[in-house]
Order: sequence, then C-alpha cells, then structure tokens
Amino acid sequence: MPLFAQQKARLKVGYDYRARLGENVHDDDYILLSGDDGSMFFNPTTLWMDILSKDDAACQAYGAMASKLAEAGRSSEIPNRSASMYVFKDNGKQMKTVYDDYSDQYAVYSEPYAEMVWEVVPDSTKTVLGYECIMAKSDYHGRHWTGWFSPEIPMQDGPWKLAGLPGLILAAAEDGGIHSFIANGIETTDGEIPGMPRDDWYHKEDRIKFLQGKYRNAQDPLADLAAAGLPANAKIYVNNELTTPEEVRARARKVLDAGYDFLETDYHK
Repeated sequence: MPLFAQQKARLKVGYDYRARLGENVHDDDYILLSGDDGSMFFNPTTLWMDILSKDDAACQAYGAMASKLAEAGRSSEIPNRSASMYVFKDNGKQMKTVYDDYSDQYAVYSEPYAEMVWEVVPDSTKTVLGYECIMAKSDYHGRHWTGWFSPEIPMQDGPWKLAGLPGLILAAAEDGGIHSFIANGIETTDGEIPGMPRDDWYHKEDRIKFLQGKYRNAQDPLADLAAAGLPANAKIYVNNELTTPEEVRARARKVLDAGYDFLETDYHK
C-alpha cells in the first residue's frame, strides 16, 4: 500500500517555493496536506503525472498532447515533473521520509524529527495570510533557517521538511538568500492524503550519498548520456526546450558559479 494512503488530512496549504538560480528565479507550487497522523508535501503536477504513468492509455494521451503543443510552438505549456520531490512526515514514528530523483536515479531516505531543533524569537512577528506569525530559527543540514509560525493554527507542520514548532509554519527562508517558502492559501479539508503513487521506482539510499550524486549531476547533467555515446552535436529536449549538450552544460556551470546549492549543503565533505 502506498505510504500514507487512506489517512485523512485536516488542512490543505499551498506554498510558493522560490529558488534563485544564478541570475534567474525559479518558482514551483507545492501543497501540504496535513493531518493528525502526519502529512504529505508535493508538487501537484508531479503527483498528477506520476499517477498518470500507471495507465498506458493515459500515457499515450499525454504523449499526443505534448507532441501537438510542441508542433504548435507551445512547448512551455507541456506539463513536466521538474519539481519531483515528495516529503512525508509520520507523527507516530517521528520520522520524515523523502522521495527525490535526478536524471534516472530515484532514491528514498528517512530521518528523525529530532534532527531539526528550533529557537523561538517571541518578540519578532509578522503577518502571513492574515495570521500573526512568530519568528523561529534553526540550523539544519548546513543552512540557517528563519521560519514564521502561527500559534492560531495548532499543527506542528510546515513546508518541505520544516516542522516541530507550536503552530503551522507559513513562511521560511534560509540565510543564503537562495531558497524560500511562503504560504499562498490555506483551507480545511477532510480529504485523504493520497500517498506515494510510484514507490516502486525508488530504492533506499543514504541522504548524503544521494545529494553528492545529485550535485555531480548538477555539475554535468549529461555525464551519463555522454558515457553512453551522446554525439557532441546532438539536439536534445530539456524541460520541453530544444537545445544542445554544450548549452546544457554552460547553463549548469553558470548557475553553480553564481552560488546555487541545494536546500541542504552538509553533503559537502
């Protein structure tokens, strides 16, 4: 049975995740479904595509739609699963489980809630979505985070892996100025937490080793293809855009040279 299937949520919270990629800013929409037993944090397009992947007819329909949009010069409108990370929190076990991937590497790993410790700053407040929020700070896996939680919403949860405060975390940013989350909507719900649709794709992995491999891929996103004989003058699609291998590598170098790194940086050892 997929992780968290048939468990109920109490809150549905939308978050804007923003990452600074060199000179550009990339935004992704995420949803947090949070209940008494735990929660699921995911990108809705990725969830839709992963569910769709289990149905051959649906996959064929998606392929036909993508081809028509590409032929019409509307490649940017083709849905993709670039925001592919899922985070599950299990309140009973006090564990977080992360499903993440890059290239063709799919990994799942877990960690205890206790790895994140917050210091509340009670005299610092701001308003998010009409809720008065209190500041808290945490050093977590290589970054220093500032979070804003609302005691009015008594759920010890938040975006991504952020959790453990006496109220829902509605906004958070790390001090490097690269990554941030802010809630863009919140509503009550009694819907089910859908669970992980394709846990069959993933293998258990050490978090540090996974992130080290992911960083090597960020340095050269085409290393595996090149080893398999990718021609230097090949034309390839990246995020529905036709480009060249050298352009892909140049973009990757530019982003990393400008200081981009992942949400967690303690894998640099």
